[in-house]
Amino acid sequence: MRSIKALLFTFMFVYSLPAVAQNEDAETSFGKTSIVAKKKAGPDALHGISLNLDLGSTHRLNIEPDNASWITSYSVGAGYALGRQLAPKSWFKGLTLSAAFSFSNEVMGNDPSYRSSYFSDPNFYSKDLSYLAFSDTVLSEQEASNIDRRVDGAQRRIDYSDIVMTLAHGSIATIPVAKIGVSGSISAAIPLSLASTNAGLVTKFDYSLGLGRSFKFGGMSLGLSYGFTFSHYIYEYATKGIDPIGDSVLVNGQAYDTLTYNSGSRNNEFGFTNMLGVSLSPMKKLTVSAVYGILTLRSYQFTNCNYTTPDGTVIDLCQTTTSVRGYDDGGRGRRDFQMFSLGVSYKLLDYLSLSATLSTFTPQLKATTDEYQQPFLSFDRNNYSSVMFKVSYSFDSFYKKMFVK
Repeated sequence: MRSIKALLFTFMFVYSLPAVAQNEDAETSFGKTSIVAKKKAGPDALHGISLNLDLGSTHRLNIEPDNASWITSYSVGAGYALGRQLAPKSWFKGLTLSAAFSFSNEVMGNDPSYRSSYFSDPNFYSKDLSYLAFSDTVLSEQEASNIDRRVDGAQRRIDYSDIVMTLAHGSIATIPVAKIGVSGSISAAIPLSLASTNAGLVTKFDYSLGLGRSFKFGGMSLGLSYGFTFSHYIYEYATKGIDPIGDSVLVNGQAYDTLTYNSGSRNNEFGFTNMLGVSLSPMKKLTVSAVYGILTLRSYQFTNCNYTTPDGTVIDLCQTTTSVRGYDDGGRGRRDFQMFSLGVSYKLLDYLSLSATLSTFTPQLKATTDEYQQPFLSFDRNNYSSVMFKVSYSFDSFYKKMFVK
């Protein structure tokens, strides 16, 4: 089971700006940019290979002293214009192959995920264990205020992501009447992160389909897009444990002599993502875009709905609707989240761009209620908004600018 923090970082890295921007260097399938070789008169000296490096600085919008956070992130993306190299005159010319990997470091904050592997246990993100069977980690305001988020006893470590391999086609077809472009991709994850390996993730497949239409208004361009993704998670039958540690550590205000990964939560089995995006380029190098998405996750079914908490309390998870978020008939958990981003990107040079993005990732419903909450801005300590500043460097664009005529 991936933690809420892991889902948030997935949103920020995968759906960060330019989310729906379209320019001469790339074709976009709603938040997932297909790497396409830049058009030029000379020969393709790099043979369709591209390499992008991103440096990001993320700041949590929360003023509580024990919940402040400053995280630096580094991501690497490599691509190959498979179709343009192997079949440039056929339909397959829009086919690309890419891989992405990122790692991050907490400069300031108290996020347990940046400590040792023992802190990847999702139990640390919830005080009321009745929530754990659905791993929603959405607490009421009273419960949230009683949790001490300070972590002591372990030094910070680098948190790294899974490797994501993607096969994409930037132009599958064009709907003739509306002139809407259709794109698609298939992605697979190689689990390297602690959040994935501790939960026993074997791999995750994403099947995505995107629709997009662009408009020209003089020197300005407007882009509209919709994307749908079906995600299929494959986990080991039994998750492995974490060896205990001998030194005492302090987590959420409680001291532990040894820590082991032992959670009654269920892993996700599949999920659906619906994304809507709009981008505006008032000038050639400047793009402003906004994205809104809904993520629905469905967990594996329970054969036995009774869950026993560490204090001996037995909860029927298939019938409890007030204290356990994510109830669904048949003993299958359901988690509904919403994602929003708003940002601006400026292409400083052909190979260097700057961007700033406001990202918010929250459950659709407020804790223990059926009331929907707004997705745009959140200062809640459990579901906060973040601002990311990013510098993106394209090695292949630099090479072509400097050495290819």
